[in-house]
Amino acid sequence: MSSVAKEWKPPGVDKVKTWIDDMRVWPNMMYGDIYNFLVESKAVDGQQMKNFKSLQSFNYFQSGNVGVTTHYINNNKTIMFKGEVRSSQTVSRTNEVFVLCNEDGSIVNGWCSCMAGQGHTCSHVGAVLWKIEHAVRNNLTGVACTDENAKWNRGTTRNVEPKPLLNIIFKKPKAGEDIMDSDEDNNIPGSRDTPMYTLDREFKEAVNSSKLLPLFSIKGTTASKSFTCKPFTKDIIQEDHGDHTALDSCGKCSNFVNKYISLTPAKVQELHMNTKGQSGSVLWKDARKIRLTASSASKVPIKETTDCSAFIREHLYPKFTGNKFTRYGNEQEPIAKKYLQSEGHNVIDHGMYVSLTENWLSASPDGIMNGDTILEVKCPFPIANKWNCLDELIANTKYDVEKIVRGFMY
Repeated sequence: MSSVAKEWKPPGVDKVKTWIDDMRVWPNMMYGDIYNFLVESKAVDGQQMKNFKSLQSFNYFQSGNVGVTTHYINNNKTIMFKGEVRSSQTVSRTNEVFVLCNEDGSIVNGWCSCMAGQGHTCSHVGAVLWKIEHAVRNNLTGVACTDENAKWNRGTTRNVEPKPLLNIIFKKPKAGEDIMDSDEDNNIPGSRDTPMYTLDREFKEAVNSSKLLPLFSIKGTTASKSFTCKPFTKDIIQEDHGDHTALDSCGKCSNFVNKYISLTPAKVQELHMNTKGQSGSVLWKDARKIRLTASSASKVPIKETTDCSAFIREHLYPKFTGNKFTRYGNEQEPIAKKYLQSEGHNVIDHGMYVSLTENWLSASPDGIMNGDTILEVKCPFPIANKWNCLDELIANTKYDVEKIVRGFMY
């Protein structure tokens, strides 16, 4: 090996005879430690850390490219980690990575055998850091670490073999899913609980008895301000859900309804006037999320045994953003209204109508025609070789459409 190739390694690492494979003594490296090291060094992937899962370093770990990670404890109590990260360009080449950190998990430096490793914060270094952070966050370290959990360290790298497209998963894991997906049972426990305090007194007692107390004594920091600030005049009491046999049987839900959903008749009218733009109005979109609408009522699960989480997720955060059919309908709706007006009809655009008696129920018609008729405009997308005009559409019998001529329905 040339002298240039040796320079990338940390000083004295070649003198280490034995590297230890024992996760029980890994330091408590957290997200903040990685943030401080990668961001403050200003030499990562050029992307914002708040979107860290899209960083190449996290993708290396998530994709199973990080091999077994061993360590060596120096005389000054610092810990040197050693790991291998498979290259993204070819599965036959691995990069050797070293990371030096303190007992508290803070990161001192990193080294890698790749070309970018001279900057000390390449994506391969970050991949090893994410592995350590993942192990700490999921309670795979510490004195309670079992032999089964220790196997996880040797199982974070996976063989990359050709597979049929049918067997390849083209998606990123959702929040809460095990990112180290494997056919073997790794027995990975859940994330550690974060203590929550409802009383100011409980919070200060916990800090005073914690080893982190010196951090809260550093003036000017957020931790210090949270510890010394004046508490609320009223302590926040976390209210639990009650029975849901009626709308007002659960105090927590009832408070939410009274605060966000219930409207006076004057507020109902105000909401209606301020949402005339409908899909172009942010208020209209937000008001729909906390109410059942005419278009979503049929999707509500009816049976008590049906899981409603899928409906709630789609209702609050819809994935559908439109297609060629809905875009065609949006483009043709104003044309259809102008045609009705040319025929002597009075068409007025309206916003959201909220039920005066059931404020959780709403509807947004396309308009009101002649003062007493609800207008719902439908613009079917022309299909070649099937229909091109209204008469052909009616004759097709696929759509529930009827034609009225001089008061008679055909």
